[in-house]
Parts: sequence; structure tokens; C-alpha cells
Amino acid sequence: MALAITIGFPRTGSKRQAKLALESFWKGKSSEAELLAAFRAVDAEAWGAQRAAGVSRVALDGTHYDQVLDMVAALGAAPARFKHLSGLDLYFAMARGAPGAPALDMSKFFDSNYHFMVPELDEGFTPRPDFAPILDRLARGQATLGKDAAVPMLIGPVTFALLASTPLLPSAVVARILPAYAELLAALAGAGAPEVQLHEPALATDRGAAARAEYEAAYRALSGAGCPINLVATYDDLGEAYPWAVRLPVASLTLDFCGVPGAAIPNATLALVEAHGWPAGKRLGVGCVDGRSVWADDEAACAALLARLRAAGAADLAVTSSVSLQHLPWDITAETALPAKLAPRLAFAVQKLAAIARLASGAVAPASGASWGAAPVDSVQEIPRSMFDRAERFEERRAKQLQFPPFPTTSIGSFPQTAQVRRLRAQLKSGALDRPAYEALIDRQIALAVGIQEGLDVDVLVHGEAERTDMSEHFGMQLSGMVFTTNGWVQSYGSRYVRPPIIAGDVAFVAPMTVREFKVAQDLTSRPVKGMLTGPVTILNWSFPRKDLSRRAQAFQLALALRKEVAALEEAGCRIVQVDEPALREGLPLKSSKADSYLSWAVDAFRLCTTVAAPSTQVVTHLCYSDFGDIMQPIIDMDADVLTIENSRSGDAMVRALAAAGYTADLGPASASLTAQDRAPTTPHVHSPVVPDAAFLEAKLRSFLDTGILAGAPERLWVNPDCGLKTRAWEEVIPSLRNMVAAAHKLRAEVLEKRAGGPPAAAKAAVAASSAVAASAGAAPARSRCAGAGCC
Repeated sequence: MALAITIGFPRTGSKRQAKLALESFWKGKSSEAELLAAFRAVDAEAWGAQRAAGVSRVALDGTHYDQVLDMVAALGAAPARFKHLSGLDLYFAMARGAPGAPALDMSKFFDSNYHFMVPELDEGFTPRPDFAPILDRLARGQATLGKDAAVPMLIGPVTFALLASTPLLPSAVVARILPAYAELLAALAGAGAPEVQLHEPALATDRGAAARAEYEAAYRALSGAGCPINLVATYDDLGEAYPWAVRLPVASLTLDFCGVPGAAIPNATLALVEAHGWPAGKRLGVGCVDGRSVWADDEAACAALLARLRAAGAADLAVTSSVSLQHLPWDITAETALPAKLAPRLAFAVQKLAAIARLASGAVAPASGASWGAAPVDSVQEIPRSMFDRAERFEERRAKQLQFPPFPTTSIGSFPQTAQVRRLRAQLKSGALDRPAYEALIDRQIALAVGIQEGLDVDVLVHGEAERTDMSEHFGMQLSGMVFTTNGWVQSYGSRYVRPPIIAGDVAFVAPMTVREFKVAQDLTSRPVKGMLTGPVTILNWSFPRKDLSRRAQAFQLALALRKEVAALEEAGCRIVQVDEPALREGLPLKSSKADSYLSWAVDAFRLCTTVAAPSTQVVTHLCYSDFGDIMQPIIDMDADVLTIENSRSGDAMVRALAAAGYTADLGPASASLTAQDRAPTTPHVHSPVVPDAAFLEAKLRSFLDTGILAGAPERLWVNPDCGLKTRAWEEVIPSLRNMVAAAHKLRAEVLEKRAGGPPAAAKAAVAASSAVAASAGAAPARSRCAGAGCC
């Protein structure tokens, strides 16, 4: 027998109640009291599900937006620019921005697809704690579960320090926040908490392993606060930190025994326990139920693992998930349309709870398999190396590609998904619209997007992606080997939820997936229209992969399928193909010793997908919302012609890092809040509701030039937003893009005037002429003019 515990559960509600409550509140349709009542109901539902499954100690998960932001609020660590705000206004302003106060940076949470808000701590940072929300959550949890079962969960102090953006050393941050943590733990103990979970995933990283002094000082101080500590260190094994980490003065240490499904280098936690032993008198939390995977666990293997741990000296065991179950959908029983042979092989969060409880009691369910279909065949080993290289070098290709005036403008891909657009897709799904009628109405949305972009004088257009629900889902639904859920929602951040596809068999191309919409858009304009694809690594990382085939093999299967789509777009006359890889970084292992293997096949997968493009076809990629500073060379090795990056929340750090790394292809960095993608810095920021003015964007573009990137060549610095605009309203998008274009044209005029050596009037004429050149750039490759000859 062992203890059954949880370390996190979906905060969405079984029917996405949290998302609906947030969006209603933000639109002014509900009050703060109604919002808080909705979240209390979501919490109670989640805690009740865990109690009903037989969990002994329930982590009191739940958040209004993000658990790291919750800790920022609890510590009173809001940056000074928000000092005029309080309560929920302050909380949501840090998440979403407010006039004159940009939002906190957003980044991926370790190697998951969840995004967290990055704490900002200046040199004078002093905590001003407010623990009322945490203590209220504990009281509600105790009322629902009983005092012995309700366990507060918090981001640990060292992980908080390591996640923060600050000039302070981690040791200084830890020293400043430790008194607040000690005060909180004492308050929790006084309120009857049986223990507290302090989540320290940073301990599984290289930086965490190097922070031994900070961990030892922190937990030595907190051990006397009167509340037993369960230190939860998941997302990877502890590696070199294991021998000293297991001796930290805590009551329990909970570890990940699963790792990333299909990873090249497997999780080593069991080997570490068997090699170094386990301290007597300390509980071991065994994360053997896979919190990353929707496949049902091999419970017999888990039971055998528990037996080996007992043999290694770990007498006091608790069974739990390998990571928080927040990364999984709620309940498989809500899915009624999955293939009958597949559904029994799957397990969502509620089913994982049952597995935890069974294993803790000593029972075992029969194995169900980790894929659906034929036995796996890793045929990607036979791909010739020549398929990973473009036919010509970048410098040779660029001269053959479309040419644009200084500071060319574009967008990242998607435009607002209005209620009307969502209604069209729902009507197609329900049968209220047949396919021809649906496509005719979607074509009107494409025409709207093209018309707006032409009216704003954008140089390179996108079709707007009205037909797409999600970057991964759209492609997965048209590839063989992938299946989709109806209610399999997972929180990405805040109110942004996604339904990841499930890779259930070998993936293969069936028919063109984007060509029809590209043709519709290109036939409406003489300006070039980009073909828009999601890259193979992002589709893999944003899906639930198979567990019986390596991630490398699955990525290459996806790349080969998308390679055929790139060729199909070229045949249709497309001269610019964008292959987005926003999830490239999030798949990176947490330890540098494991990184090279991942980056090698991830870069190869992108190249395998794109090297089919002719030298005259410009290949664009987009990266966002991760720290890419440590993978500059792999980004360069992707060999895209244009890189667009999310840069609006992160200052100019990414641009400066690229300049320092010797990046030479075209760039599109985002400079503010709206959208972006293309080897150009992004300008407006899509995940914040504030419309940036032209002067701000102009200054941002000048700052990019000041970094020295691309030797200041303005034709090679693209102007674009930070991400797709599907979550924004047209009322935000149009003025933001208008200001973005105005800023680009202002700098364009200056460049052309300087080159012409003439007065401003001559420069204005040159701008008009350059815009005409950009507008005509898309004319040559149109299919009707090329008679099906493809790119020419």
C-alpha cells in the first residue's frame, strides 16, 4: 500500500467554465463577484473529482490565469508600472497589459506547451505579501475535502527566483522572498494544512543543479516554519543534483519517473534511486502515471517499479503523476466520436486519477497498448541526406526571390476568428452547411482579409486562416495517422485553450491541405500571398505523440507529409511559404546533455520539410514565446530565408542574440503587441489588448537597427506583429496594422530620401513607387499566368 496524491489537475472545468467566465468578465458581461463564484465552482469540481477517485491528498490547484502570476501577486511583486492598479485589475493587467503598462513577458513552462508569466524583479524589489487568496483556497479545499486531504501547492522559492527576469542574483532573490515564504508556511500550518507542496521543477534543470547553495539555504530556513514540505521536482530526472537534493530537509520529495514519451535519452530517476539509495524516514513521491501522455499507463510496469523502489530502501511511497495533470484533457468519457478500438487505450486526467488510486492500493489494470494500428516501423532511417539541404546557398537564393522595398510589411498568418467565422465551422460540422456552401462563405472571409491588407498597404499578404480552428488541428485532420477529440481541451495560458491532436499511427500526406485557400487569396490580388503551414516539430510538440515510436521518427513522418504540401503550394504559384515552428524550443530537454540529440533531429525535420522548395521560393519561419538564446546556432541551421520572432515582450534580447551569433538571413522581429513572424522583428503584440501607436512602433524599429543586425540593411528587416491575430478583434487589428505600416513607411521614406539625395517630396514619390513594386511582386507567379508551370 502507498499514499495516493495529486500534484496538479486541469484548471479548466469539465466544460471549459474557467475560459467562459474569464472572457465574459473581460468583455464586461459579468461582474467580479460572478467571476470569482465561477472559479470557486471550477475548483470545487476539480477537487471533488480527485476525492471521488480515491486520492488521499489533493493538491489545491486552481488559478485565475497562471500559477506563477499567482505567486507574483502573493509576494506583492508587481512591477512599478502597475502601481496605480490593485486587485483583479492589477492581476489581469500584469497578464494582458494596460494603457501605458505592457504585460509581463510570457514564456513556455519548462518543456511543456503551457505558458507562464515571467516575474519582473528590479534591484529594489521588496516583497509586500498578500496571502489572503491562498488561505481562502485552503479553507475552501478543507470544506470540500476535509483537513487531512487538502494540500496547498505553491511555486517554490528557488524556481520562482530562477524563472524571474531580474538583475539580481538568484541567491539575492531567494534571500528576499524567504521571509515571506516562511510566514506563509506558518500561516498554512496554523490553518491546519497537513503539508504544503512546493513545486521546484527548476531542480531538474542545469541551472537548478547549479543552485545547490540556494536550495539548501531555502529549505533549511523553511524546514522550521512548522508545515511539512513535499518538494515536487518534476519534468525530468534530477541528474547530478540527485545525491544532495534527496537530503534537503523536507518531509517528502516527489519525482518524475516517466520523462518525455519517445525521448532519445530516457528518464533516469529509477537508476538514480538504485545507484544512490533513498534516505530513511523520507517519503518518495513516485511520478509513474504519465502526466504528459493521453495513452493509458502500463500499470503492471508501474507496480514493478514500486517494488524495485522498495527494494532500494524507499519504504514510504506515494503514487502520483509524473507532472501535473493540467497538461491533459479532463475526461475521456466526454469523447463519443473516437474509434471504438482506440478509446479504451486512452486515459485523460480523470482516468489518470483512477490509475493513481489503483496503484496506491496495490491493484493493477490490464495493459491496453500505446498506439492504434499496425506495429511501428521506423522507416525514416532510410531518408537520403541530400533531402535535408536546399539546392543553393542563402546568398544565391535571395537574389532569385521576390524583392521588396526597405522595411517590407507582412502579418504572421491568422486574422480575427469572429463569431461569424466560428459559426460557419460549427454549421459545417453539424451538417447545416454542405462543403461547397461553406467554402463559398469562407472565401468571403478571405476576400475581406485580402481587402483589408491591401487597403492598409501591406506588402506581403496572408489569407487569414478563417478555415482553421488551430495550427496543429487543421493539418492533423487532413493527415492520416492522427485523430481528434471533441472535448479534449488543455490550457495553453489564461483563457487560451487548445485541443491537441493524438498521433495514433503512421502519419502520411493524403491530399493538398492549404492550396485551395491560397489560390482564392492570390487570385484576388497582385501582391504576393504567403502559403501558411505549421512545421513538423510544432505539430509533434503540440500533439499527444505515440509512445511506441521515437519522437524523431514521428517528426520525420510529419516532415515528409508537409514536404509534399510545400511542393503543392509551389506548383500552385506560391513564391513565399511560411512554415511556423513556434514550439521548437519547448521540446528542448531541460538538461544540456540531452539537448544536442533533440536539436539535431528537430532542425533536420524542418529542413526535410522545406528543402523541396526551389531557390526562387522564399521560405519563412516563425518562433515565439520561448527563450531561444541558447539555441542560436540551431535556428541559423534551419536555413530559412526569413525568420520572424516574437520580440515584443522581451525587449530586443532575441534580436541582439541573433546579431551576436552572426545571423545573416532576413529577419522580422515584433516590436509591439499584435502579431509577428518572418525573419523580421515583430511590431504589435497579439496577446495584449492595447493598440500600439505609430511613434512607439517607429522607435521600436529604430532600436532593431541599433542592434547592428544584418548590418542595418532595411530591405532585409521585415515589419510584422508578434503572432497570429486570431484571438483579437478587427477593431484592434486594423488600427494596429495601420500604425505598423505607417511606422514602416516613415522609415522607408527616410531610407529612400537618403539614397536619392532629394527632398521629402521625392522620397514620398519613391515610397509610392516602391509600394507599387511590392504590389506587383505577386503578379508573375499567378497560376493563370504561368499556365501551371509553378514558380518562375
